Amino acid sequence: MRRHRFEPAALVMGLVLLTLTVFFILDVCGVWDLSEPRRTVPVAGGGLLLVAVTAIFTQGVRTVRALRARRRQRVRRPA
Repeated sequence: MRRHRFEPAALVMGLVLLTLTVFFILDVCGVWDLSEPRRTVPVAGGGLLLVAVTAIFTQGVRTVRALRARRRQRVRRPA
């Protein structure tokens, strides 16, 4: 199997979805009352915001690393 890039945003999104799943399971079991959306909407919205920030940060880091690698290759090549 080919290796693929690590995607931190996908990991964060999976954790957000697992958290929401636990919330809904607790609602079904009667432990929590999620009939009002003011409890779940902030978790979902905050999770999506966290995923977006993670994806932007990851892309920024990858861009900077790629630029540094190109600079190193230019310096190593004899002119």
